[in-house]
Amino acid sequence: MVSRRAVLGTGVAGLGLFAAGGVGLVGTGVVPGESQLRRALGACDVYAPEPRTEPGDVVGGEFRSAHRRTTVRYRIAYPPGFTVGSSLPVCLVLHGHGGDERVLGAEIALPGYLADVVADGVPAFALAAADGGPRYWHPRADGDDPLGMLTDEFLPLLAGRGLQTGAGRRIGLLGYSMGGYGALLFAELNAARVAACAVGGPAVWRTYADARRESASAFDSAADWSRYDVLTYAAALAGVPIRVDYGVHDPNAANMPALKAALPDAQVREAPGCHDATFWRSVAPNALTFVGRAFDQVPFNG
Repeated sequence: MVSRRAVLGTGVAGLGLFAAGGVGLVGTGVVPGESQLRRALGACDVYAPEPRTEPGDVVGGEFRSAHRRTTVRYRIAYPPGFTVGSSLPVCLVLHGHGGDERVLGAEIALPGYLADVVADGVPAFALAAADGGPRYWHPRADGDDPLGMLTDEFLPLLAGRGLQTGAGRRIGLLGYSMGGYGALLFAELNAARVAACAVGGPAVWRTYADARRESASAFDSAADWSRYDVLTYAAALAGVPIRVDYGVHDPNAANMPALKAALPDAQVREAPGCHDATFWRSVAPNALTFVGRAFDQVPFNG
């Protein structure tokens, strides 16, 4: 881990050499430890205000998933003034690689930002997250199916708790990195059920070779990639409000023009920042507002 102090302590001559060669290489992804160097140079220091409003109730639980063949933990975050049993629209939050249902926790502070946007006049809705495991949000060759878990198990569970995820109800989607990929895939496969989809730094690639190089566990085979590549089937999202936020120093930034071309009606926004929780926090209020406002725009689909 390279600290900013270590970089600054190399002296004027060292910094001059670094500026002449190292920064350029970092910008093209050639230098190992690229993310650490960018952080050391302050490239990831973006403004992310703390939530102003005390969050509402965050409740957790677990259920036995046939699709994942394991016990799955989940969380539901309510805006202030609402709690278990409240009938609210729902935005599913899909975590990134290495994450779980605790995406509704302190790191990105989504419960607090939810409280803020509702206080600012966005119609109330709930956030819900389930542990989808570490290997991307689509059915796997070994039988693990986090996507099926969401559609066939988690959404009915939420409906059983009074939330608006049953037949004819549309949901929102929010996802980061691997979860951004999953949110787009869910929306492609279930477009009639989606009110809006907002993603941050989605892990999408233009070719199977790129996917294998960047994340060997993302797909089981070239055929698996072809079946669940979100760029190939992006036309299914026609009519679904889509928002994409990514940092200029996000390693997935090079793939965002292809995503924008595949989604000509989407709001695709580049901003200062990296592929990290600080960036997700900086865009969270706008992403939540985007999803929340969409619930007012779509009719009951019963």
